[in-house]
Amino acid sequence: MDTSIFAGNGFILLASGLLFCAVVLATVAATGIYAERRQRVPQAGAKSSVQAAPGMPQISIEDDFLQRFARFMTPSKEEEHAEMRLRLSRAGYRKPSAVRIFHLARAASALGFTVAVAVAFPLVVSDYPLPLFFALIFVAFLLGFIVPSLVLERQIAGRERKAEEGFPDTLDMLLVCIEAGQGFEQAARRIAKELKGHNEVLAEELTILNDELWAGKDRGTVFRDFAQRLNVNDIVAFVSVLRQADQFGVSIAEAIRVYAADMRFKRVMRAEEKANIMPLKLALASMAFTVPPTMIIMIGPSLLEIARSFTQT
Repeated sequence: MDTSIFAGNGFILLASGLLFCAVVLATVAATGIYAERRQRVPQAGAKSSVQAAPGMPQISIEDDFLQRFARFMTPSKEEEHAEMRLRLSRAGYRKPSAVRIFHLARAASALGFTVAVAVAFPLVVSDYPLPLFFALIFVAFLLGFIVPSLVLERQIAGRERKAEEGFPDTLDMLLVCIEAGQGFEQAARRIAKELKGHNEVLAEELTILNDELWAGKDRGTVFRDFAQRLNVNDIVAFVSVLRQADQFGVSIAEAIRVYAADMRFKRVMRAEEKANIMPLKLALASMAFTVPPTMIIMIGPSLLEIARSFTQT
């Protein structure tokens, strides 16, 4: 009796089971991430417009599913947990279950990559050594484990770039509103409404800042958390100016006016810096895309003739 048939069937069953687990984990993680992205911080004092239908069962990933595995999907050290929550908040994920959903997504990604390689590699390569197969499995597992972190870092970088690009205009709008007689909270709330269609990152963060101030949280703590969530150097420096002005009783309008002038100067300097670097980038690109084809066109026929002469002899 040929035992390879049973071994092949066992491998197929094992791969199918792993694939089913990966699909389930990926579905749960995608559902949690989609729900997190749809969540928006409500305005202070506003009621939710979405009401659950009476008698309809509600499924809460936070309380029902992920809570059972909190010990396995949550960092044991408080410092690691706080750092992970800060990274997720910088990417826009602020639900209490964000850390567990991220670890679940990482486990699903690692399992999915492993199953994909385990199923696809034997179909592509018929004869292969087992050490190579297990090495590829290990590399696929590591790659799947790292991919969610890379995606998270990319989202953080994108939000930081949007905040940095839109901050100078936001600062000018804040200065105009304050000079018109509005307070800082009123000006920030008005700007958050105006920025919803232009810069969602700053609009969302300003809404959170307004809600925390309205709830009675300490102003210095609110400004510090605002700077930590965005993690942009210009915003961190601006928050330091606001905290000092609030601490020493200096006019906020005057502080913002001085900082806005400095921001305009920095914007001009950055534009000039990019313009000065552009000729170097163009030169390097021209060399990279023109010199190699030219060398191939000039030397290629000679190399072919030399190769032909050696093969004929």
